Amino acid sequence: MSTLLLKQRAAFDERRRRWAATVVILLLAAFAIRGVQFGNPLIHVDENFYLLVGDRMLQGALPYVDIWDRKPVGLFVLFAAIRLLGGDGIVQYQVVATLFAAGTAIIVARMAAPMAGLKAATVAGVIYLLLLGLVGGTGGQAPVFYNLFVAGAALATMTVVARAGVSAERIRRGGALAMGLIGLAMQVKYTAVFEGVFMGLALMWASWRVSRRPGRLAVDAMIWIAIALAPTLVALYWYAWIGHADAFIYANFLSIGDRSDAPPAELLRRLAKAWKLLQIPVLAVLLTLLLGPWRRFLVGASTMRFALAWLVAAMVGYLAFGTYFDHYALPLFAPLALACAPLFTHRPYRLGLAAATLMLLAGVIANVVVIRKMHLKRGHQAEMTAMVEAIRPRLKGCLYVWNGDPMLYHLTGSCLPTRYPFAGHLNLLRENGAIGVDQASEVRRILAGRPSVIVDHDPAARDFNFEVVAIVRAELRRAYRPVKVVPLRRTRLIVYERIPGR
Repeated sequence: MSTLLLKQRAAFDERRRRWAATVVILLLAAFAIRGVQFGNPLIHVDENFYLLVGDRMLQGALPYVDIWDRKPVGLFVLFAAIRLLGGDGIVQYQVVATLFAAGTAIIVARMAAPMAGLKAATVAGVIYLLLLGLVGGTGGQAPVFYNLFVAGAALATMTVVARAGVSAERIRRGGALAMGLIGLAMQVKYTAVFEGVFMGLALMWASWRVSRRPGRLAVDAMIWIAIALAPTLVALYWYAWIGHADAFIYANFLSIGDRSDAPPAELLRRLAKAWKLLQIPVLAVLLTLLLGPWRRFLVGASTMRFALAWLVAAMVGYLAFGTYFDHYALPLFAPLALACAPLFTHRPYRLGLAAATLMLLAGVIANVVVIRKMHLKRGHQAEMTAMVEAIRPRLKGCLYVWNGDPMLYHLTGSCLPTRYPFAGHLNLLRENGAIGVDQASEVRRILAGRPSVIVDHDPAARDFNFEVVAIVRAELRRAYRPVKVVPLRRTRLIVYERIPGR
């Protein structure tokens, strides 16, 4: 008996050491893959804005009232918390995002191990990290954060759904954990609701399978729905308590319906670009389905079914809003990496090893190419420093970033000339009539305040509201002069100062 216990203990210790090694590998991979972007203030305009809002919240600003956007308030609270780490917040949010990405990769590996083994699961975790970089996920885009909560919910759900002999009480507890994580994910970005619905339905099926009691199923469903909605309801209650429920409801739930659609040709272009980036992992999943290497594992079939169902749910969320921007594909990568993991175990002709090598190599090369193109297109630290140095000595009132990065408000310490500091809300045609004010009227009001510095990004994009562009360009010709031009690959950033007496 003692010999058996010693063997079991040794086996347990060996598994623990191997998992510890996996965790270390994925942490190191996350920092190696993403570290090249640390300190870059121009990764993406979205995360620039989140950092600005988080910073101004600590100074008393209230999202939706003082600074308008339609993202959940939980995302801004997260960035406000990051600002407490010190510095200017740039490296800080990027390190925190890297820890979130690494945590998600570890959960992907944990879910993949029962149908692929630990080595292949570790490869799947690294592939998740590489995939993030293909669509602007090397920084702090919202899905980089909420993918951790959704993956945690998926693991909690799969634990009680994909295994036999789970008790009704354990299903209820597992479901509560999963829906709690989905609730947190929804307060980072509401698109998590689609994956949440899938997991809720899977949990209800598991509850019914065990109990066959309609009453228990109804109670479980009500508990899980209440837990998932709780964070959002708490946020809504707080805004109602301070008298701003209308602002919260419009920004969070109604304004998206007022936004106009992009032309069909533009949507097709975005979908084609997304397919170009996604085709290798998607083909890997299809090859996995064809070969069926998960069948060698005891719970491989049930785990693989869950992975595919999760992928479908994430795909529904991606397609539902019909905008197809690059970074909207970020939620697909955790289930994609999970679903292709069994392929790396396929033994005949060493296909699994070849697939793993090919995907890792392709991912590294693609990340290098994408980041290089991003730096040329958007700039890096040097470009931001040049802009800030040109703006600071000329600030006698508020800066107005008409077309550019909200990071400029943050790094210059400028006051905000509008409650719409995210430039796209006032210059994109699709946002006209979807932000609670008329774009042209708000821009005229800002210009009437005679901002001392205006930042433009020339030329204007095709999807701009050119009625508003004409208003700004006319004022720039009349009362401003360029003092700094920062060239990029195909565009240029321009700093204008107001001419004295104009």
